[in-house]
Order: sequence, then C-alpha cells, then structure tokens
Amino acid sequence: MSEEETKIDGVLHYPTKFDANGIPIVQAPLTDVTDTQQKNIMAAPPYIIPVVFLPGLMGTNLKMSGKDGKVVWRPPNADMRGAFEVVGALVTYLFKTAKQRKADLAKDAVEIDLRGPIDTADTGLPEKILRERGWGGVMRACYHPMMGQVQTMLSAVAQCGALTKWAKEQGQDDPADWGEVSGQPALTKDDLMHVACYRFEVWGGGYNWLASNRDSGRSIKTLIEGTILPWYKKNKLRADKVIVYTHSMGGLVSRALTELHTCDKVMGVIHGVQPATGAGGAFKRMRAGFEGAEQVILGRDAADVTAILAAAPGPLELLPAFDYNDGKAWLKVRDKKTKANADANSQEYMALPTNRDPYSEIYQSTEWFGLIPAANEKLMEPGKGKQEQGGGKRTARDEFDKTIAKVAQFHHDISEKYCNPTYAHYGRQGKKQGGGFGGDRFIWGDVVWEGDKLSGFDPTAVTVAKDDLNGKLTLADGKTLEIAAPDCPGDGTVPWISGAAPTGKPGVAAMFRHGQQEGEQGQSQKHNQDFCYDHQNSYLDKRAAFAALYGIVKIAQKADWHE
Repeated sequence: MSEEETKIDGVLHYPTKFDANGIPIVQAPLTDVTDTQQKNIMAAPPYIIPVVFLPGLMGTNLKMSGKDGKVVWRPPNADMRGAFEVVGALVTYLFKTAKQRKADLAKDAVEIDLRGPIDTADTGLPEKILRERGWGGVMRACYHPMMGQVQTMLSAVAQCGALTKWAKEQGQDDPADWGEVSGQPALTKDDLMHVACYRFEVWGGGYNWLASNRDSGRSIKTLIEGTILPWYKKNKLRADKVIVYTHSMGGLVSRALTELHTCDKVMGVIHGVQPATGAGGAFKRMRAGFEGAEQVILGRDAADVTAILAAAPGPLELLPAFDYNDGKAWLKVRDKKTKANADANSQEYMALPTNRDPYSEIYQSTEWFGLIPAANEKLMEPGKGKQEQGGGKRTARDEFDKTIAKVAQFHHDISEKYCNPTYAHYGRQGKKQGGGFGGDRFIWGDVVWEGDKLSGFDPTAVTVAKDDLNGKLTLADGKTLEIAAPDCPGDGTVPWISGAAPTGKPGVAAMFRHGQQEGEQGQSQKHNQDFCYDHQNSYLDKRAAFAALYGIVKIAQKADWHE
C-alpha cells in the first residue's frame, strides 16, 4: 500500500488528486487478477462551498493601475523562503522619503496585484489554479498555509462514513478547551458528515486597503457574485453561496459586504483578530510612526505615516470609533507613574473624547493633541502647499476633514452589526506568565501623553516648541510630554477591548478568547495555555486554526444544495 492510499475497515481507498487544470482525478494502479482486495475510488463531490478569505491591512499586494503596473506594495514574507524579500524591502524603503511613499501609495492610482508569490500549501493544486482563485493577491507567508489547511482538511473530513484525522482527533473537542467563552457545543459526527458531502475551495479576496472599507466591501460583493459563483455554474458545478473568513481589517470589509451592501450570497462569517471598534495604536502611529523593525517599511515617524494615511480612508477607519471601549475616554494626559505609586495612575489632566465624538474632538482638531495638529499639516502633502481645485482654494486639511466625516459615517453604519451567524476569535495577553523570553502582547488601549511634575497643567494652553514626530513633545516651558508605553492586553496590535467588542451582539454565535488566562471558572482551557499569538501571524497558531475550522463547519450546516 502506498502512502497515498488509505485502508479503512479492510477496504483500500484511492484519494482524489487534481490535474493541471484543477479537475479532480483518481489514479488507481492496475493489480494482478489474484489481488481480490476490495478497492474504492473516492469521487470528488460536485457540490462546492467556496470559502473567501479577506486579509488585513497591508495584507493585499498592490500595483500601479494598468496591465503591467509596477509593484508598489508587496509585504515581505518573513519566513525562510522570504528572507531575501525582507532584506530587499528594508533596503528599498530605508531610502524612500515621505513624498515618494505617498506617490507610490495613492488610493486612486493602485489596484490589486495578483502576481504575488504562491505557496500551494499541500493543496495538491497547481499554482496556476490558485492564482486564478486570487491567492497571488494576498500575503503568502501569513495567509497561504491557513488557506491551504482550510481547503485540505475540510475537503477530506470523512471517507466512506469514517472520520479522518482532524475530524476524529480534534473536530469534536469541546470548544471551551480552545478558548471559546460563550458556551457553544462541540461539533457532532453528524455536523462533520454533513460537510463531507461538499468540497471546499478557498479563494483569495484581496482589496485596495487604502480605499474605504465600504468600497472594498462592494468590490468583494462583485467578486463573489460576478466571478466566483458564476465560475462554478459555467463549469457545471453546484455552489450556491460562500463562507467568508477574515483577518484583522478584513472584518470591517466583510461587515460592509453583508450589512451595508446586503450580499445574500454569504452564509456566514468567521472573524479573526478584528479591530471591531478600532484600535488606539492607529492613533499612536499617526503621531509617532510604527515600532521596531517594521517602522522602516511601514513608517518611521509621523511624517512617513501621515503622508500616506491622511488620504487613505481604509486605515483611518481603524481609528477608535465612537463606541470604542463603550465610548469611554481614551486620549489622556497624566503625570508619570512613580516607583512609590507604580500600581496606580497619577492625576489625569485631559481625557478625550468627552461626548462619544472622537471625530471633531480629536481627529479633526488642529490642537496639539489632534490626529494631525496644525503644525503637522505640511506632512499631508510633502513638498506642496495649497492646491487649486475647481477654481477655488482647497487645502489638504479640507480634504482630510471630509474623509474623517465619511469615517464617522462608516463607523455609525456598521456599529454592532454582524452577519448572522458570525464566529470570532481574538487575543488577550499582557506579559508572559512566569516571565521568560517572548516579551508581551500589550498594545495601546488608551493613548496617554505622560510628563513629569505637571501640577497645574492646562491642556488648552499648551505651546509646543518641538515635536520629534516619534511621540515626544517639548513644550515652550521646557516640560516634555511623551506617549506612554502600551499597557492594554491584546495581540500586539488590537487591544482586547476592541477584539472582544462583538461579544453578545446580534448574530454573533461564538467568541474565542486566546492567550494564557488566569482564574478561569468552568473552562478547562486545555488547548489555550500557550502565550498568545502575535496579530499578523495569528492564523499560523493552532487555536486560531481551530476557531476558524469550527466556525466554517457550523456555518456549512446551512448548505442545502447537496442532492
């Protein structure tokens, strides 16, 4: 018996493979007439459930518009295969000015680049088929392994009535063992046998992440209704609806898809590490750039980041929304903590927003604490002043304010709206329990400007003498304010207060909380003892993989086109 053959209850089974055109085939070797062993050829079902994956911010490859447009964004794949990509990207971006970055990443001048590298990820499919399904448009290292896992595991849940490896060993686990917190039941054998009637095929749903998530949701609707489902009909295969699963900002795109554009071809959605109500880190990075080695590629300081994102609605929609942390204030000024008072916050001298309106109070404000204060307006148009538009003078600030007004409308339009059903998972981790290597997963929940000896400080009477664009302000009176280190548990990018926001909302069927937990009652957390994954690589973690597979199987119970 070869490694590809499977023996179940004494019967030899030959697996389905795919030819160069992605057509399912079975290759069964001829045997001697004396070989009377019963053999089965596994016919691939003609009933398909397409699964559409929506990546996060910066997870879609972009190029200049046009057939042969130059590559303008291809995130480096930080694995062994992509080591040279990382080095090349660091060298390329190290010498790019803010003006050059802005020219490369202009919202209306770019489109999805489907020419990116492909990892066939044990799917058995040729690269050209995966490219046709959009895999080349999404980041390879972080996404393709999970996309392949979904396709291979769910297309081989059972053989001849017997559950196969994943379904038998993990598929019927108690979800609480994997971090589920709302008491959902385990999958049953009947659940798993139902999905065994279908073949799952994963498509990449890349989108222009510089544009509004509202527009991206519309483009994904066009992809589903105009490309994916018609493809199956043309090829005489049955696929009536799709399942969507997302990473990070892809969750906002999917909510626009199902709740604003009412795409009824989506059976359900799985959200992974979604900044459901925004993220404090989005504000911090507009004022101080990104952190660590990533800053060379993503933006070293406020000049790099503002030049691109001030005119990019999609990333601006990641700012804390009006309902972030239930509308509590999150932008603050306070005295630094002292060693004698290390566990308590010192006096706060400012706490915004005060009226659930971060748009006018913070984002459109020209004050020193605003997203783009008056002194930083020049960063929106590096090397330019006012632009002549339509015979009148319209500044970059005017355009920015219009964009923020649309951001506010988008936030209100999707607030607490989720596809029914939705399954979601998020990370909640601070420091690593017991110490040791691995750092932490703290992120900015609140963004706090800290200073020494601020007694009598008046935030309305501040004169900034110098802004280093990396989060440190020197005031006219010699005092300094600096953005404090993050202290909200999360996954290193999304604070738990935003990741957990869908909990209990209409349509949300299950929530998985991942990371080392303390004091859990009534939950074994058997498979949730490890340090939490980091945001970008979350789908490479076994907990996120289980949550996604569980959600897909549950949603697939709605599929009714198998005869």
